[in-house]
Amino acid sequence: MPEPVQTQSKPASTRGSASDERVLAQVEKWMAMIREINRDQQAQPTLRA
Repeated sequence: MPEPVQTQSKPASTRGSASDERVLAQVEKWMAMIREINRDQQAQPTLRA
């Protein structure tokens, strides 16, 4: 049986903060897109049969 892989997060001081900021910016864009899609879907009447 394989042993579980243990992941250790790096201390904040050794993480690439520029990379973290890029990832966070992308996630924020995705969340804004999801909110917009949800608003569009709520504005349209449901056409499901």
